Amino acid sequence: MNKKLNTVLFLLGATVLNLLIMLVLVVILGAVAVLATRNMEEVNQGVSLIAVVVILFGSIGGTFFIYNRLIKWVVVKWDLEKYIEPVFKGSRRR
Repeated sequence: MNKKLNTVLFLLGATVLNLLIMLVLVVILGAVAVLATRNMEEVNQGVSLIAVVVILFGSIGGTFFIYNRLIKWVVVKWDLEKYIEPVFKGSRRR
């Protein structure tokens, strides 16, 4: 396999991993929200909307943090820089 194919496969695998992390975080944060509001007799619709927004942004931020750390660790651990091409090449200075 050449470097370009390795890069494409790595990016596809990383994208699937990113989506799985997002799904797990949405489920976890949703379960926490359900457990937090379980004992409340009446949940206001505005509070529910705010909870959905917090869950969405929390899962996006958490996914970004976990994914970033995990990808950096994987690249360093298995020295992937020699097997994959850089996705973003540095700009040329004139």
